[in-house]
Amino acid sequence: MRFFTKGSLLFILVVFASFKSYAGTIKGTVNDKQSGEPLLGAIVDLKGTAYGATSGLDGSYKLENVPAGTYDFEIKFSSYETYTQHITITDNQTLVINEDLKSATHALDEVQITGKYKNGSDEQSRNIEKNSNVTMNILSARSIELLPDITVANVLQRVSGIQMVRDNNGEARYATIRGMPPRYNYTTVDGIKIASPDDKARFVPLDVFPAEILDRIEVIKSLTPEMEGDAIGGVTNLVMKKAPDHAVVYASVATGYNENSLDEHFNSFDKSDIVKNDPTTLYGLNYSAKLSDFFPLGSSVIKPEQAPVNSLYSVSLGNRFFKHKLGVMVTGSYQNTFKETNNIFFKPASQPDAGNIPEFDDLELRKYSTQETRLGLHANIDYHLNDKNTFTLGALFVNLNQLEERQIIDTVITAVNRPGPGLGTVDYKDRTAERIDNIENLDLRGNHLVLKNLKVDWIGAVSKATRDVPDMTEFDYENNFSTNPLGGIKQEGDIVKSMTKKWERTNDQDVQGFLNITYTPSIFGKEFEFKAGLMDRDKNRTNYYNEYDFGPSSSTVPYTSIQSLTPSSLSFTSAPTGISNANGLDYKTEENIFAYYGQFKFRLLNEKLEVIGGLRVETTYLHDSANLDPHFVLGVTATYNYTDPLPSLNLKYKLNAKANLRFSYYEAISRPGFYETIPYMQTGEDFDEIGNPYLKHSVAQNLDARYEWFPKGIDQLLVGAFYKNITDPIELFLESPAGPSAVYIQPQNVPGSPAVNFGGEFQVTKYIHYFGVTANYIYTHSAITTPEYYLEPTATGELRTTVNVTRPLQGQAANVGNIALLYKNPKLGLDAQLGEQYTGRHIYLLSGNVGLDYWQKASSLTSFSIEKRLYKYLSIYAKVNNLLNSPALVELNYSNSKFTNTSTPAFYLPYQNLKDGKALVESSYYGRNYLIGIKYKLD
Repeated sequence: MRFFTKGSLLFILVVFASFKSYAGTIKGTVNDKQSGEPLLGAIVDLKGTAYGATSGLDGSYKLENVPAGTYDFEIKFSSYETYTQHITITDNQTLVINEDLKSATHALDEVQITGKYKNGSDEQSRNIEKNSNVTMNILSARSIELLPDITVANVLQRVSGIQMVRDNNGEARYATIRGMPPRYNYTTVDGIKIASPDDKARFVPLDVFPAEILDRIEVIKSLTPEMEGDAIGGVTNLVMKKAPDHAVVYASVATGYNENSLDEHFNSFDKSDIVKNDPTTLYGLNYSAKLSDFFPLGSSVIKPEQAPVNSLYSVSLGNRFFKHKLGVMVTGSYQNTFKETNNIFFKPASQPDAGNIPEFDDLELRKYSTQETRLGLHANIDYHLNDKNTFTLGALFVNLNQLEERQIIDTVITAVNRPGPGLGTVDYKDRTAERIDNIENLDLRGNHLVLKNLKVDWIGAVSKATRDVPDMTEFDYENNFSTNPLGGIKQEGDIVKSMTKKWERTNDQDVQGFLNITYTPSIFGKEFEFKAGLMDRDKNRTNYYNEYDFGPSSSTVPYTSIQSLTPSSLSFTSAPTGISNANGLDYKTEENIFAYYGQFKFRLLNEKLEVIGGLRVETTYLHDSANLDPHFVLGVTATYNYTDPLPSLNLKYKLNAKANLRFSYYEAISRPGFYETIPYMQTGEDFDEIGNPYLKHSVAQNLDARYEWFPKGIDQLLVGAFYKNITDPIELFLESPAGPSAVYIQPQNVPGSPAVNFGGEFQVTKYIHYFGVTANYIYTHSAITTPEYYLEPTATGELRTTVNVTRPLQGQAANVGNIALLYKNPKLGLDAQLGEQYTGRHIYLLSGNVGLDYWQKASSLTSFSIEKRLYKYLSIYAKVNNLLNSPALVELNYSNSKFTNTSTPAFYLPYQNLKDGKALVESSYYGRNYLIGIKYKLD
């Protein structure tokens, strides 16, 4: 059979020819002539025609289907000289034109303030990473802008090697660096350590900071002698926006909501009804409070709202004056957000059943409604007196005000009090709380060129942090559900059970000074750098705590509403003087840290090998003492005094202009939290907490290696490995002493051999024209051996034995990673990204009993953001966080068929799915967060 005739074949050839293009193509790249870096957004144009394009993230451009002819070809880019060329293109020709543009920036008459890269740009961040003395990862202001996150803490989860510790609302709060929990890391602002408002720890809650006030975030993973030594995991350095070399204006306004508040009402209360001061503060230490001092209970009156709207505002203004000698940058941000979280929690019994079979006392159904107002203000002023003397003043104020209403339905699930599902005693616990965190920081710096090869720089700084928790009120009432002989379930009615009111104030203040001298002589024709310095920090921390406890005035006081209660409804169940209930929480601490160091830096092997090393010595003096608490007992007012020599060595080998190989060794320490060394006892969210005055500080040896490649633009490949050996690590232990004692959490030094932590990480960023991908991943392995209890069944009862168990560090996930797909089209003014953040399985809570640790399941958070330029300076943007409404799930590595058998009420647990061989013990659903806004940017 003939498939084609001559006529049909001719027709096909004609049709094919009609589709064939005889037009030409012009393509190439546009780069910076000095640095060789690609230029994003350069305008490529054939003058007088409609043919044009913009260069992509890799500097590439392409003009297709250009008719044969002669044209004036032009490339233009802001602050660069325009390139023009007369070209001729023929049919089917591909003309390649690669051009390196020259900068049009000219030197200033007196002081040149220009830089190679724009502040806050991705290009600047890559350059800093490549040339840094230490191993670090950086996230630029521009990258932060495009992320769906609004706080520094949530932004940090995108950085390689970072895992975040989250609060009850699923919001990131503290950073875990390379698997090392927050206690092993510290935070600085422009290189200076700041005070912490955290009432229990040294580390700083990073959700206090709005992300808009930053120029970049640096995560530093190795130390030099000039850096403070208490960073076994690493350092988070928040770099604030600096004075620019020209006028800068940035303004943004946005709104949105949390999805959970649409599905259910948001519980608010009147902030103005909170009593700021307790009776002891108002009337003196020996004042015996009256019940009328605590009424009316206005702050406990719940006011339901439907879908309250979030609002966010930010502004940045900067310029230079007086012939560019004076630079000023002022940045402000205000956020008012609402979030609702639904949570279930199975509270374990004080000890398991024989055979270490887990038992649970309570099932708590929790609902958190939290309003957060966040304010950030920063000012940076620099003055260049002359080419040898520069002064800089920085001022920072951040405030986080949280109004939280928590509701708990607490069902007792022991066999004694719960004869069957839906039966037994049910507690209803309502808590209202305001938490106010403030951080204030003021620093003055000077940089002086004393001689040609001698520099002196100094810093004087005052940092103050406070936390105020006034009038935290928890009210508890209960009902009993029993079988009705006539059928159904009978309720006995709500009755008052208890009420607690607490006041707490934390003040943490640092006064610190730094002096550094740098000498750069030439020895045998090579330049050496010798640096020495001193640091002195005086810290004063006071913690005030007061608690009043109440119960019903008679055996059964009916409860209808909080407004129905009167002073006659309640009676004191603890001392009416209040302060005697502080349980060690009312204390003061004085600490002095004095440090000195010597550091050298030189290059070998034709300047390819850079060597930085030396020794830092830190002396710590800490004194804890009673403040007002009369129950501060003998032996707990303590003084700690220790000195740590901390050597370090950093090697950087320059393979070529775009690649480095790094190796570092450093020793570091971790000091216990102030709160932890106080013998306090406090009721916690899940378990009671107690202090430990016998804690020792941890010491670690650290090794780090990394290969770095920066091929072009903001592309990068980083591959590294690390090893840490930690002596006297501190862990939070869940203790349950022998016998029917209550469970409590206590910080303890892990006995026995040191803990080992090692792993590897990589980061890759690659752009092809308008499309890009960025990804990072870290694998972390740790091993720590601790004693745990095993309840062994015997013929006569139970025998409690101790077993050594090896496990990972608490809170450390073996696998953590991020991936984001990016689209950046400068011609359309469009930026979009779809991101995924993954955190692997990790220990959420230590049990102290063999095999009964609480483990948080692996989780993923998906986010999306998009920004579209409307015209030259104006853009609109949208952000969605937790796009898939992923829950946080906590489980036991234990399953028991009795957990799902309603005929065994002593073991039955609702909400279970035992297919994976594990028991669910906690789940939290946070809902999606939506945001839409508009911004104006003149830069």
